Amino acid sequence: MKYGPQTEEIEALIGKISGMTRKQAVDLEDVWDAVPDAAREDVWDAVWNIVRDAPWDATWEAAWNDAREAVWNWAVWDAIWETVVALLVRDSISAEHFDTLYGPWKSAMEESE
Repeated sequence: MKYGPQTEEIEALIGKISGMTRKQAVDLEDVWDAVPDAAREDVWDAVWNIVRDAPWDATWEAAWNDAREAVWNWAVWDAIWETVVALLVRDSISAEHFDTLYGPWKSAMEESE
């Protein structure tokens, strides 16, 4: 379990990153930008201690390695990273916090499939 209980989901997500189209990246950035900063800060206050005990380094490296070719700006990378973090700590956070982190990916990537 390389990335913890959600290893399979995280690996699937990382695999999708390198295949992102420019339209998907733009859509992801737009949806991510629409999340209020206060909501994002609330989530990070709740998950920081959890996520730093998770396999953070390995997950970061794997996501970044696939994302650096697909990412056109830092907002897209931030949205990708928050998606990975949502999966990484899913079992330890509320459904609302999960939706705040994972929602932009779901809206831009999964609902466009």
